[in-house]
Amino acid sequence: MDRRQFFWHFSFLGVLALKFQKALASIIPDAFLAALPLPQKESLTIYAGPARVMNVPLFWKGGVAYFSLKGFAEVLQYRTYLNEDKRKVVLYLPANRMVVAANNAYVLIDEQIFQMPAPAIWYRGGVWVPAKYFLSLFSRKTSLECRYDRANQTVYITQSDVNITEVEITEKTNGTVIRIHVTRDFDRNDITADMRYGWLHVDFYGGKADAATIQKAKGAGLVRRVKVFQFPELSSLAFLLRQKPLHIEILPKPDRKEVLVVLRTRENVSEDELAELREEKSQEPSDSIKKQLEEERRKWLIDRVVIDAGHGGRDPGTIGVDKTYEKDIVLAISLKLGRIIEKEMPDVKVIYTRKTDTFLPLRRRTEIANEKNGKVFISIHANWAPKRRISGFETYLLGPEKGEMAREVVLKENSVINFEDESARKEYQGINRILATLAQNAFMRHSEYLASLVQKNLDRQLHSLGIPNRGVKQAPFWVMVGATMPSILVETGFVSNPYNLKILKTAAYQYKIARGIFEGLKQFKHDYENAI
Repeated sequence: MDRRQFFWHFSFLGVLALKFQKALASIIPDAFLAALPLPQKESLTIYAGPARVMNVPLFWKGGVAYFSLKGFAEVLQYRTYLNEDKRKVVLYLPANRMVVAANNAYVLIDEQIFQMPAPAIWYRGGVWVPAKYFLSLFSRKTSLECRYDRANQTVYITQSDVNITEVEITEKTNGTVIRIHVTRDFDRNDITADMRYGWLHVDFYGGKADAATIQKAKGAGLVRRVKVFQFPELSSLAFLLRQKPLHIEILPKPDRKEVLVVLRTRENVSEDELAELREEKSQEPSDSIKKQLEEERRKWLIDRVVIDAGHGGRDPGTIGVDKTYEKDIVLAISLKLGRIIEKEMPDVKVIYTRKTDTFLPLRRRTEIANEKNGKVFISIHANWAPKRRISGFETYLLGPEKGEMAREVVLKENSVINFEDESARKEYQGINRILATLAQNAFMRHSEYLASLVQKNLDRQLHSLGIPNRGVKQAPFWVMVGATMPSILVETGFVSNPYNLKILKTAAYQYKIARGIFEGLKQFKHDYENAI
């Protein structure tokens, strides 16, 4: 063997040795742990929230801990169905269905079959599962997150990604305390609270709430009931109050993994005064007050929707590969959307910024929406990209653009300014200054929620056609600046993509887009009005 061959073989053997070393390192900890004699504890402690900590008996067989699937489900408050003849249990989780049979290592989860290294067993008239293997499968294949400490026989179960887990409400002599349990540290700047039509909304930026658990919280003191509104970037916990408190105080307690919301009615209240206050709260409001409240509520109902077909007249918008104009496509979609709303929401008035091929300055579009007292503004467009392969639909809300593609879309849509008079163009200066104040705009959160619902329902309509879902984005579109209502801009497809353009021109596809936007609007209207 010459010197060159020797060093080649030497380096090859070195690589093999390194791979073997890494593989051995990954195996040894598990093998070592498995070899250790574990303390055979009598019960498995399950933590399913601060108020739900319970023990489930363990049965040991061959060094493996087993627990009752029925007992496990009872702790988590999930339904089960037991077929004693077949010795089979069906476990109904929030988003999954599991089927486990005794003397069988296979588990059925949402019609998919998975295998455990050890089978479930029949014990004491029920199905018992091997803790180590079942909980690992449970965590990996369901919507619930499960952390199993095998040495101490404890398990922590939460919704995946959930960081707001539970709410407790307590009446005090000088007000009400809302105790919100969290799994991450929320900074005081991450939490805002404001009153909206009798509801106290506590918003957690970066929050994801366990809505099913939180909405079961019992009212007490000032709080009648609780609702949860989950948005992509924040979670809003809404508390229906019996009366407006004198003072609202938010106290994050990171050491206790909770946030306190203190609603003060008075600095000091005697027991006699508190009894009188309770009696006053229980009294029904008079008919005249009810009438006033209903009239006030009616002002905020979504009874006028503004549909804005982009471009028009001397502004063709983007031009497709076959010279089709964006302005014609989006007008057809807008008219179809309007007809669906008029047919299925007869109590909603549809306002069009244009119904024909006419030119409108950008600022005039939101002026029309505001003048007509619109409650939602939907601007409809079609996209363009220099690369023909780019395809899909996306929904925008007003905000600073993020990413190169968003910047290109902004330049295209804001280029309408070039079709306006030179004197009018000066009015479009200072968009960054306007965007800087958007954080204070109450409609931003509603716009974000509306955008997410529209995008989700468009995906349901268009998924079968192979049109990619490009998600919800934000960008500084002038067409939405100044609208005093929730506002979104929908990019329905790319006229630069031959396939997108081909179907964008068909009435059937245009109807699918209109239907997707409508379904998102319908859900938004329902959720928004229920919170009033």
